[in-house]
Amino acid sequence: MQCKTLIAAAALALGLPAAAAVAQTSLLPGYYEIVTRIAGDPEPDVQHECLTAAEAKTQTLEQVLAEWTEGRCDYAQRQISGGRFVLAGACTLDGSKTTFHHTGTYTPTSLSANLSSRTIVSGKPMDVKIATTSRRIAAACPARR
Repeated sequence: MQCKTLIAAAALALGLPAAAAVAQTSLLPGYYEIVTRIAGDPEPDVQHECLTAAEAKTQTLEQVLAEWTEGRCDYAQRQISGGRFVLAGACTLDGSKTTFHHTGTYTPTSLSANLSSRTIVSGKPMDVKIATTSRRIAAACPARR
């Protein structure tokens, strides 16, 4: 499993460059449940993923948040500390501009995030609002079948 799947909505949202990560919070290995709700979709997406000890050693939560960024980004607000984060700013990628505001909380075994972004594509806005939670439901992954 790649750590970015712990935050299933990350590919749709934006965030923080890895070089700017501050306090390092390691994710604990185990079996995680990730629930993602996209505004306008009545059905949440529920995934279960295993984070191995080797994966946990190579990624911090701050690095996972860093994977939320695409393109060239400027930040109006960027705070990650004390179990909370706030990220706000704008990114440009392939001629499209996206503004974003993300807030949430995290621990070594959980993450809760509210993500909102607006992308201008060919002069038209596309708004996305996502709420996602990730929590460790077991210290060990289930046996493979």
